[in-house]
Amino acid sequence: MNVFWKVSNKLYKIGGVKPLARIAELISFIINSNAISARASIGKGTVFYHHGCGCVVHENTIIGKNCNIFQNVTLGSKWTGGICDGSAPVVGDNVFVGAGAVIIGPIRIGNNAIIGANAVVLVDVPSYATVLGVPGRIVKIGTNYKEC
Repeated sequence: MNVFWKVSNKLYKIGGVKPLARIAELISFIINSNAISARASIGKGTVFYHHGCGCVVHENTIIGKNCNIFQNVTLGSKWTGGICDGSAPVVGDNVFVGAGAVIIGPIRIGNNAIIGANAVVLVDVPSYATVLGVPGRIVKIGTNYKEC
């Protein structure tokens, strides 16, 4: 993760310094061309490759530990009838998310899952599953990461 996101996240957690947290978040946005909310919960060891270029992460998103997320990924809320429902995905540990993938709504991505590049995921994904396509379809479920 980038330094400005980490600083902004810590400032939000402290409370009382939200204006400074927002400034750090905006600096991250300007430098890295992303909108990764400092309010999102992102686990230790998770990496946004290419500095998270083009990534959008909703403030209510929870991302587990040791995930690999590539550029232009969206983890966001559903909009129905022009109204945002405020819900966001929960991503498990050790998940791989390919470039351009879109994961939308109050869904869960299981541990060790693989989301292929440009997949659009709108439903829950079990652990060790591989999802491809638009809309995203589970094409394989393994019992360990190497089988995905």
